[in-house]
Amino acid sequence: MKLFKILFLPVLATILSLSFFSCSESEADVVSATASAVFDFSDEENPPAHRLAVFFQVSNEVQRSQSFTVTNPQSGYSWFVAKPGIFTGMNKSYAYSVNLNAPEGEEIPVGAYSVIYQDAAGNEDSITFSVNYKKELLTAKAADCKEILGNASENLAIYDDSGELLFMGKAKNSWKTNEAILKDYKLAETKRICYVTAGNTVICMMPEEKLKTES
Repeated sequence: MKLFKILFLPVLATILSLSFFSCSESEADVVSATASAVFDFSDEENPPAHRLAVFFQVSNEVQRSQSFTVTNPQSGYSWFVAKPGIFTGMNKSYAYSVNLNAPEGEEIPVGAYSVIYQDAAGNEDSITFSVNYKKELLTAKAADCKEILGNASENLAIYDDSGELLFMGKAKNSWKTNEAILKDYKLAETKRICYVTAGNTVICMMPEEKLKTES
């Protein structure tokens, strides 16, 4: 999960204009909600693990975030997140979780979701958002992902040996080989290609690839 969290945060700013807005005027004011269906391929042969990542922009001090509950009314699934992650950037504050999993053997439902957010003083606010993805992704192989997504952007994530993110974004034109990447990032150990749909509504993470040849 650490890998996805640090991958997702740098691109969060690109999706703010597509968020769903709340009209609440309470102290615990949730301004917007953003959700991504994440499909994580561990290898080339098996279908991906999948989960839901949600980010909520709040207008008050995000450090006061206490919890939130995400519910899909149609399926009855509900996730309670105590002490959510917090993130502040570009003069905006977010509470988030990147690890909302469906019950074992089930899938993340598409459709409408509702959220109840609570701050440390017990104030609450609510908001709704929707999730949509192509069901073919649930049983797809990594090689099929790009075609299923259609018009998705491609990003490259580069990590050191501890899994810390060194780079995330469009690959440089000069990076035709792993050696070229290592020339710019000498501490790099692995890379992952990430396909992202408009608004980050669906994120497909390709299997990890080693950058260095084993001696």
